[in-house]
Amino acid sequence: MTANKTDFFNDLSSQLSEPMYLTDKTDEVNEEIKHNHWVLTAPSDIVDQTTTADLLEFIQKVKDNYKSQLDKSSLDIDLTFYLWFEEPGELCFNFINSNHDRLPFGCKLKYTDRPDEIVDEYLKSKYHDQVIPWDELQTVETPEEIAEADRLEKELHDNFVLTVYKEKIRKQK
Repeated sequence: MTANKTDFFNDLSSQLSEPMYLTDKTDEVNEEIKHNHWVLTAPSDIVDQTTTADLLEFIQKVKDNYKSQLDKSSLDIDLTFYLWFEEPGELCFNFINSNHDRLPFGCKLKYTDRPDEIVDEYLKSKYHDQVIPWDELQTVETPEEIAEADRLEKELHDNFVLTVYKEKIRKQK
């Protein structure tokens, strides 16, 4: 178990040497996501020790590593980096090639030009231990309650808007 934020970031840094999946094809997006998708989760005691600057610094190291791999590749392609937050307590980012005309999400997107906004939202989450407390859940038993829960879930899904930071990482020519 990670004891402090230094250990947490050291553990994450050990993954920096992993090769990225690089392609100029748009039909390989699932492979890009499989290999280039990062999910940062930390227990609340580590999050309490962590600042926005700490996380942005680590993310920058990943971006620098991927840019270095991009610059060494034979492909004439740029990368799209994108960052988002999702509950319960996950800070996510990914890299896909710049030939994609949109990000691979099935919901409405709101773009921000401030990655710190996304990281701040992650740090403020009350679900860092990735557990939603029982007292925040409701029992659904009757057919009417199930129908209402289904309706509310569909409404939430239809109206959900994900805030995303997006940045182009250009290959050095």
